[in-house]
Amino acid sequence: MRYFFLIFVFSLSIQAQDDLLSMIESEPEKPQYVIATFKATRIVNSQSIELVRPQTLEFMIQHRFGSMENGFYDILGMDEASIRFELHYGFNEKISFGMGRSSLGKTYDIFSKIKLARQSSTFPISISSYFKTEIETKKRLSEFSERIENRLTYDSQLMFAKKINRSISLQLMPTWIHHNWVSSIDKQHDLFSIGLGGRIKLTKRVSLNADTFIPTNERETDFVQSWGIGCDIETGGHVFQLMITNVQGAFESIYIEDASGKVKGMDLFLGFNITRAFSV
Repeated sequence: MRYFFLIFVFSLSIQAQDDLLSMIESEPEKPQYVIATFKATRIVNSQSIELVRPQTLEFMIQHRFGSMENGFYDILGMDEASIRFELHYGFNEKISFGMGRSSLGKTYDIFSKIKLARQSSTFPISISSYFKTEIETKKRLSEFSERIENRLTYDSQLMFAKKINRSISLQLMPTWIHHNWVSSIDKQHDLFSIGLGGRIKLTKRVSLNADTFIPTNERETDFVQSWGIGCDIETGGHVFQLMITNVQGAFESIYIEDASGKVKGMDLFLGFNITRAFSV
């Protein structure tokens, strides 16, 4: 009888273990998140899906030389340059915010970027939103245009990105820019466009990037579609981005809507971004 009781208890324990294993196996798998869709918070000119890491302060220098059309007379535009400084702080994994100042138009800006979704084994893409307010402070000709409210421009973007494999990432950017004031009745206050960007990873630390913005509503006849081609070089604590682009400005309302350069005549601009991150 004692042996029968031991066999009965042993069989119950085996059954309980099988039930526990079946419960563990039936639990849904935790999603595996995709990381490093892009190496930096910029693709070339445009924003990327990436946010600054939590409790990290990122300092970025965006330098754009003048037009290369005069060749070595002004050393491929190096005698004339535009520069923008940016501080970008990661509040947590989903929210970051920052501010910047550009020499072009003496423009200041504040912005935020919010991660809405992350690409994972259970979700196909990453989604972020981006909002910026710009204020141009250079002197203007009329009292009306000098007003603070007429110096403001608002930029809004949704960013949809997918890391297709270890080497290729793509991004789509529906964009709205609103100018409180425009210089003539022929110009529109609200400008809509679709941005396209991508990256091809060449080595562990080097990638080739490109971006452009396609207008979706009416523009002036002399409008030039912006584009940029760049190379990312990761060097430990910072990312160095070299580029050639057809626009000198490094902030949204300029590099999306105010491109002027053309390949013919080498009316293009060399530039670079340098990013340095600090734990705070």
